[in-house]
Amino acid sequence: MDKNKINADEFVAKFMDVSPQNITHIQTPIKIFPLKDIAPYLKTPIPPFFFGYNLLIHLTEGYFTHQIESTTFMVEAPAVLISNYGHISAIHSVDKSAQGYCVLVKEQAMTSLFREEEILNIFTISPLVNLEDADNRDLDRLLDMLYREIVNESPYQQYYESIFKTVILKIIKLSDANRILPRRQTIAMAFKQLVHLHFNKHKLVNYYADRLSVSVNYLNRCVSSVFKKPSKEIILEIAIIHSQLLLLETDKSIASIAYELEFSDPSYFARLFKKIAGISPSEYRKISQK
Repeated sequence: MDKNKINADEFVAKFMDVSPQNITHIQTPIKIFPLKDIAPYLKTPIPPFFFGYNLLIHLTEGYFTHQIESTTFMVEAPAVLISNYGHISAIHSVDKSAQGYCVLVKEQAMTSLFREEEILNIFTISPLVNLEDADNRDLDRLLDMLYREIVNESPYQQYYESIFKTVILKIIKLSDANRILPRRQTIAMAFKQLVHLHFNKHKLVNYYADRLSVSVNYLNRCVSSVFKKPSKEIILEIAIIHSQLLLLETDKSIASIAYELEFSDPSYFARLFKKIAGISPSEYRKISQK
């Protein structure tokens, strides 16, 4: 699926009316852009896309409507929206006068900056965190510092990484995601995170149980207790969500998409798609292209 990820340059080319240089020239693994340089030029609605970054948007003025997987969030300032790497997003509407910052972070940067338990806390943050005025001002100051350092001719990596980590830890605290998770919840969340990263190549529960050093039975009990569905169903649902993106973004045949997602039988893929999405792949493509 890596080849289907959209990077910052591609996003600008596909979904913005203009291509401001300051949107694409940042080469650091943590990228930050003022929303005033993005919001006026977005060609909304933007259809579902698989963004190759972790996304953080701090909104200080205005509003936007953002879909993550199957959930749509109406974001009104002051607020923070977080979308983790591996999730599919869509942007329905944006206030052209929106203010704040958009931060993009490569997955490798996240795993190098945060401990495993911190990554799990980030993964459990509610995508939308509404802010009190004092917290909004604190985050705005931090992100302004981050922006000024990253756009500097010689950004100091340890410094901007430290600022970014402070931002994330602040959001974790505000979202009450810093609590100690029960072991079953920790295992379930770690499983789902791994599935988002590896679903294309690994659709067997055994792979994830081995990665988490637990038995298949114990993993299934953890996942069922947290998500109220079996581990295998989670894996297949995530695969189907990504197939929806391919149906929208490409003109590949349904069979080609099934094989690309490493389903050996296109007929089984089509049946599974209808079971999860409620309509067939061809119907989904037809409706979405209207």
